[in-house]
Amino acid sequence: MTKENETTNPDQQTSTSLDGATDEPIQEKTADFFSRSQRRQEQQHQQQQASQAQVAALPTPHRYTVPAIAVGLNIIWWQQPLIYHQVWQNAGNWQIWSLVAYSIFSAIALGFLVKTRFARADWRVWVSLAASLIVIFNSQLRSRFEVLALLLLFICFLLILPFRAFQLKNPLGLAGLSILLTFSVPICINYLANNYVEPDFLKQSWLLVFATAFYFTPLFLPTAKGRKLGLITGPLFILATLILEGFSPIAFLTIAVALAAYCLTFIRPLTYQIQPLVAIFGLIVTVMVYYH
Repeated sequence: MTKENETTNPDQQTSTSLDGATDEPIQEKTADFFSRSQRRQEQQHQQQQASQAQVAALPTPHRYTVPAIAVGLNIIWWQQPLIYHQVWQNAGNWQIWSLVAYSIFSAIALGFLVKTRFARADWRVWVSLAASLIVIFNSQLRSRFEVLALLLLFICFLLILPFRAFQLKNPLGLAGLSILLTFSVPICINYLANNYVEPDFLKQSWLLVFATAFYFTPLFLPTAKGRKLGLITGPLFILATLILEGFSPIAFLTIAVALAAYCLTFIRPLTYQIQPLVAIFGLIVTVMVYYH
């Protein structure tokens, strides 16, 4: 072997050393990136576990939570204006009674979700939602595509709500629940009674959206996050009340009940047991005084 073969080109040495120096920082950065990503996932998982443990440690809601939610929601859904007289004039129509059965079963499902604070799936929720599906597909409700789509959407939302994979335990999920609670069943009632939905009905229903978001905030997020979110949903509800009702006795009564309900969230641990009852009572008062 000659000296020429034994001798390494200086340019090759420099290139090798530069390549090695370049590869090492890239590998280190890649490893550091995956390490940070893994730590972030672990922190999120620990936070979720801590939140679940905190919710599980709360006192059990009142034993009348499920019947109160079931009865209260049906009062709210069937009391709204523009539908009351027309619906019962058509009470002989068996589509109406099918919708009554659907509203009862779906309200019971929501009652069990409230009782578990939307933290886990309960077999009783599945049974109630399955009963709602049976009612839909064994009645003429399935022949109305608009009604069928809206009722199935409400069932699907209640079904996936407690599962952490869908990440709906946040303000976005609360907004979706408030909108579906307000518009799903009442719109179907209005449509079946009149064969159309009046714009005035949709316009005046928005107050119930803000009311539902406010009163369900401590039920949906029962920890300190819910009390902070109440500082947003509460003023929005009050603002909507003043816009729609002005400075009237009805507005002041609605606001007084809302303020009392919010103050109650700071009285613990009793408030954790009666919050569902207070929430449904506040919604009923809102409906009764506004939709009179």
